[in-house]
Amino acid sequence: MDEIMMTFTIDTFIIAGIFGFLYGFLLQKADFCFTASIRDWITVRDTRILHGVLVLIAVSLVGWATVLSLGIRGVADVWTVPIGGTNLIGGLLFGIGMTMAGGCGSGTLYRCGMGYVQFWIVLLFAMIGNLIFAFIYDPWARDYFIQPLTVSESGYTFFSLPLPPAVIPLLLVGGMVLIAFKKYGVKAFFQGFKDTFTDWKKNPLRQSHWDIRLVAVLIGLLATIQFAVLSNFGITGPQTRVAATALSLVAGEEVVLNNTYLNGLFANFPRIGIGPEEILIIFLVVGAFTAALLSRSFKLRIPKLSRIPHAVIGGLLMGVASRIAPGCNIANVITGIGGLSVSSLLVIVGMMLGIFVVIAYVYKMPMMLFYRDTDLEG
Repeated sequence: MDEIMMTFTIDTFIIAGIFGFLYGFLLQKADFCFTASIRDWITVRDTRILHGVLVLIAVSLVGWATVLSLGIRGVADVWTVPIGGTNLIGGLLFGIGMTMAGGCGSGTLYRCGMGYVQFWIVLLFAMIGNLIFAFIYDPWARDYFIQPLTVSESGYTFFSLPLPPAVIPLLLVGGMVLIAFKKYGVKAFFQGFKDTFTDWKKNPLRQSHWDIRLVAVLIGLLATIQFAVLSNFGITGPQTRVAATALSLVAGEEVVLNNTYLNGLFANFPRIGIGPEEILIIFLVVGAFTAALLSRSFKLRIPKLSRIPHAVIGGLLMGVASRIAPGCNIANVITGIGGLSVSSLLVIVGMMLGIFVVIAYVYKMPMMLFYRDTDLEG
C-alpha cells in the first residue's frame, strides 16, 4: 500500500451518506430492479421497469456529457475498465446469479432495507463470493483466465473521440426519443412525460410507489451530481472492501494485506477500513428502510426453505462475477453507459443473456416476448 494515499474528511463521509440515503429511498419507492426489467419484458411483455431503466440511461448520458462539457470532470475521470472476454463472461454469470437470487446488486440492497431476509442471505454470500474471487485471483484467475481474455488493458470510452462531449449522448438520446415517438405517438409520449411528474396521491413520502420514470430521472441526476462532486457510483467494489474489512477484523489485517487483489482495493486508503463509498452503500440500505417505514411497507419477511439454495448460489455467483466483469448493474448501466464505456456495453449484453438463460432453462418460464400477437390472441 505504497501508492498516494487518499485522505477522508468528515464532510466527505456525510456527503456520501446523503447520496446513499437518497439512492436507497428512491430505489425502494419504485421497486427499481434491473433483473425485473429484463425478466418482465421477456416473460410477460411488461415494460414498466424497462422504461425506467431506459430513462435512467438517457439521463445519465446527458448528465455525464454535461459534466464533461462544463469541464467539471475530464475524460480521465470516466469509469473504464479493461476490455475483453471477461466483460461478457462476468456479465453472463452475474445475470445468472441475480436472476436466481431474485434481485440485482441495487435490488438486493434496497430489499435488505425492506426486511427481506432472503436478500440478507444473498448479500452475505455475494460478499463471500467477492472474497472467493480475491483468493483465486493471484495467480490462477489473473494468469490463466483474465489476462488471456483481455484485449485492451486500458479500457475505452467513446468520450475519447475528438468530438464535443455532448455529440454522441445527444444523438443516442435523440434516437431513443424518436423510437418512442414512433412506438407510442407524440401525444402519448408527452402525456406520459406529464404523468411522470404528476402521479401523486396525498403525502408523497407515505405513498407506497412513485412513478418509475420520475425515480429514474432523480437517480440519474443524483448519480450525475455524485460524479461531479465525489466519485462514480458503484456497489460491488465498495461491497468487496466492506467484506475485506470484516475479514481483517476476524482473521487479522495481514490476511488482507498479503492478498494481491484485496491489497489493491485499499491501495489509496490510509488503512484497511470503511471509506466514503462504503458509507454510501450502507446508507443506501438505511434510505430504503426509511422509505419502507414511511409507506408502511417494511415487514420482516422470512423466505421459504426452497428459496435458500437460490439465494446462496445466486449470491455467490453475483459476488464472483462482479469481480470478473467487473461491476454490477449499477456501475455498468449508470456509470458505464453514462460514461460511454465499451466494457460496460459488453457486460450488459452478458447480463441480459444470463437472465435469459435462467428464465428459459432453469425456471422454464413462458417467454411472451417471442410470441406473435396472433398466438396470444388465439
